[in-house]
Amino acid sequence: MKVRLIKREYVLNDFFKVDAAELQYERFDGNWSPTVRRLNLERGEAVAVLIYLRDRDSFVLVRQFRYAVYVTGKEGWIDEIVAGVLDKEGESPEDCARRECKEEAGYEIRELQAIGKIFVSPGITTERIHLFIGYCDSSDRKYAGGGLEAEHEDIQLIEWTREEAQKKLINHEIEDGKTILALQYFFLKELMRNKK
Repeated sequence: MKVRLIKREYVLNDFFKVDAAELQYERFDGNWSPTVRRLNLERGEAVAVLIYLRDRDSFVLVRQFRYAVYVTGKEGWIDEIVAGVLDKEGESPEDCARRECKEEAGYEIRELQAIGKIFVSPGITTERIHLFIGYCDSSDRKYAGGGLEAEHEDIQLIEWTREEAQKKLINHEIEDGKTILALQYFFLKELMRNKK
């Protein structure tokens, strides 16, 4: 399958970039598509971590204001797993995940398990998130957390028991995609381990 890029220009070059492209792509029948215009939000790589406290059998999440949630007509505050942009040169996704857990939640992660990489919304953005589960105990909270003042973060920590997390999943109370995926993975992995 091939693509013909006819024209590409940036229509926004700020915290993230938006480029507009005119292109054609090879169709499944072998013919070329008509020329189409597509927009792409260049966001880059990010990480997200579901923090699991082994000694409490619970999950640590963060609550913060998200403008994109607000403009949909909701209040704007959303519960989600720890996340951040992989933007420091030479930093691995694992190192970024550990750093974000310290900055946002205050936890030193003992064991980091990779879940996988996901494109958040491949129809509109390049953003790809490296998903992890971070295992630790409640005693591993060594830092204040709450986010970075320099980034104007104001983060409240939320703790859900295993039962609360399961009920929220079943009752469709979680609206953040990466949080849903991480929790589903956690419970599916546990289910598969118990079947062995």
